[in-house]
Amino acid sequence: FNVISAIFVESTMAAASSLEHAKRNSRLQDKTLWFTRITTLIRAMTEMSERHSLHGKLSDSVDEIHEVAMESKMIDELVALDHVKDALNDLDIDPDDHRYLAELLDPDHGATIG
Repeated sequence: FNVISAIFVESTMAAASSLEHAKRNSRLQDKTLWFTRITTLIRAMTEMSERHSLHGKLSDSVDEIHEVAMESKMIDELVALDHVKDALNDLDIDPDDHRYLAELLDPDHGATIG
């Protein structure tokens, strides 16, 4: 009986893992999810910037977005905002990694990202 139970539990766990993997891949392939969450992040960055503000479609402001530069410490403030946390979570960025985003986005440690 224990062997049968163990086989059942193992196959159930494998199926659950496979299903979770398929769901995650589906989310990562969802272009609408990607676009909307990246838009949320870009808008939040420009709202925090004192020199930049965006109105309307992001595609109309590509040059201005390209010019946005932020101090690394502002990324830490940005990540503290609930709607930014939600966007990062929706993009499957581990919440434990949120506190390291400024460091990851500033690999030369120049204190600015842009």
